[in-house]
Amino acid sequence: MAPPALSLSLPRALSGAPGSPLPGLLAPRQSLQPPRHLSRCLTRKPALTRQSPISQVGLLPSCPPPRSLSPPPSAPPQPLPAPGALPASSSPPRPADQLGWRTRAVAPGRGQGRRQGGPDQRPRALELAGAGPGAPTAAPSLGRVMRCPKCLLCLSALLTLLGLKVYIEWTSEPRLSKAYPGPRSTPPGPTPACPEPTLPANLSARLGQTGPLPMAYWNQQQWRLGTLPSGDSTEAGDCNAWGAAAAAEIPDFTSYPEDLRHFLLSAACRSFPQWLPGGGGGQVASCKDSDVPYLLLAVKSGPGRFAERQAVRETWGGPAPGVRLLFLLGSPEGKRGPDLGSLAAWESRRYSDLLLWDFLDVPFNQTLKDLLLLAWLGHHCPSVRFVLRTQDDAFVHIPALLDHLRALPPSRARVLYLGEVFTQAKPLRKPGGPFYVPGSFFEGSYPAYASGGGYVIAGRLAPWLLQAAARVAPFPFDDVYTGLCFQALGLVPRTHKGFLTAWPADRTADPCAFRDLLLVRPLSPQDSIRLWKQLQDPQLQC
Repeated sequence: MAPPALSLSLPRALSGAPGSPLPGLLAPRQSLQPPRHLSRCLTRKPALTRQSPISQVGLLPSCPPPRSLSPPPSAPPQPLPAPGALPASSSPPRPADQLGWRTRAVAPGRGQGRRQGGPDQRPRALELAGAGPGAPTAAPSLGRVMRCPKCLLCLSALLTLLGLKVYIEWTSEPRLSKAYPGPRSTPPGPTPACPEPTLPANLSARLGQTGPLPMAYWNQQQWRLGTLPSGDSTEAGDCNAWGAAAAAEIPDFTSYPEDLRHFLLSAACRSFPQWLPGGGGGQVASCKDSDVPYLLLAVKSGPGRFAERQAVRETWGGPAPGVRLLFLLGSPEGKRGPDLGSLAAWESRRYSDLLLWDFLDVPFNQTLKDLLLLAWLGHHCPSVRFVLRTQDDAFVHIPALLDHLRALPPSRARVLYLGEVFTQAKPLRKPGGPFYVPGSFFEGSYPAYASGGGYVIAGRLAPWLLQAAARVAPFPFDDVYTGLCFQALGLVPRTHKGFLTAWPADRTADPCAFRDLLLVRPLSPQDSIRLWKQLQDPQLQC
């Protein structure tokens, strides 16, 4: 049976002259007719012309995809001519599937199936239609994307992930501020180009609070102080309220050593008047503009340690150009010993080098001496270049120390914190020792700090350290507390091998070994005087 006739308008290049049949392509009596289910669709489409390429002709949405059309049996398939080339009149006829009509049949019952295309999901009918690089490409419409289950699934997944990311970023910030004490990034600190102290609004990261907030009392109080604005007048807290809160919030407060309990009850009290001897006199003179010391020797002592103070005066703390000596003491009228008020009054009038304050002079109150000294420097000696803070049982080689300070670069001298530095030290948990710290009071490691036996700081840092102390919770050990204040300012201590603050008691003080040292302790008053005389001997051979 003969195939049905096909009435189709072809491009001019394929149809030849108007009104004439195609010689060699289609016989006049062998014209193809489209299937019945495509006849209605093809009648609504415009005719194919050179201005309307095959790649731009599609089926109406209401029409089902056609089945593949088979060519006449007598016409074997031939290769497609090059794009743009006009076929010869004797060319064999092109099969219907090479005219762009072959598409995949629709799966019954689930709408249109997946099209046979490449990675760009272009319909295979467009590829077979001869759309080369220069041919226009039909952009995928929203309807095609919506009809593709895989594309719709990917789009939904992307939108879900985007919404989840926005939700997490929006809700995680306030939660982190409550559960995580401090900023997630380290605040800017001093750099070699600009080693100046800075005091950020939040000290949590600088003070090592970079993990979950511990439940220890000091850590809780430090987090509260660290988040207060720097200009807040309530930074230091109420004197009596802080101690009452410590006694109420620490569960095992009654098991603390007595000295530690007394310290916590009054740790926030930092304003004490100077103790002045009766009868007048004994006032410590301020630094005059014409006589500003280059190095101030601030020596911590106790009211009953007159022999140690006298040994310092007669040896390394004696009068020297650019050097001034001061002793830091608490009240001589303490409750734990004899009344030494009259002796301290005589000594103060005799030497005028005693800075006394009206507080109990006990080991846990040594931090008060540091804070009150910083306040005194700001009012009476603000232009001092360097301050040596040491103990009355130390021996300092002043000439060697002055040579070292004068040789410092200006950038390092402006932020100097020099001594025997301890790093990654941890609190001692064994009860009964002098440095015992309960776990309910403090958790974590100590900052890098210079030993309290002796260290040197730049005098210009005194007001900075006072500001930092108002933002750092009280701590019972003075050297650790000083390290915390320097850490709050973003400054680090520098170690020097000439500082030896744990000199063995059974070791003989060799004067030749001391020539290369800057500070050694502890030494008895007798050993200090003997060593001093040996160093002053012009016949000393080393």
